[in-house]
Amino acid sequence: MITAVTREVFAQTPQDQIEAALALGATRWEAVKTTVLPFGRSGYVSGAILGLGRALGETVALLIILRGTEQAFGWSLFDGGSTFATKIAGAASDLDDQYQAGAYLAAGLMLFLLTLVVNAIARTALIGTRRVHR
Repeated sequence: MITAVTREVFAQTPQDQIEAALALGATRWEAVKTTVLPFGRSGYVSGAILGLGRALGETVALLIILRGTEQAFGWSLFDGGSTFATKIAGAASDLDDQYQAGAYLAAGLMLFLLTLVVNAIARTALIGTRRVHR
């Protein structure tokens, strides 16, 4: 996934900019460093975030499938069980209890906040790299 996105970003770099850098006497590495890498920085970071998310999602899904289902909560990461999302979806039909509904809403809010924080960190990393290279 990361390689495919990175290759596409490399291919999108304007050929005129690369040729201009080479015409001004830059070596091939200098042309890549000054034209290709700055042009596609957001694409590289996006590809890395997508790859990380996919790897984590597939790893967790595989772990849940292989380790069994619906057992008491254990403190080991390798005990298996369910994800927050599957617990919320499974309990959606019987959320009559006020405290149970509140607990599931809090779990959903935590998932949302975790996603928001990861995206904010990725955006901050992109903004920081743009300032460094300008």
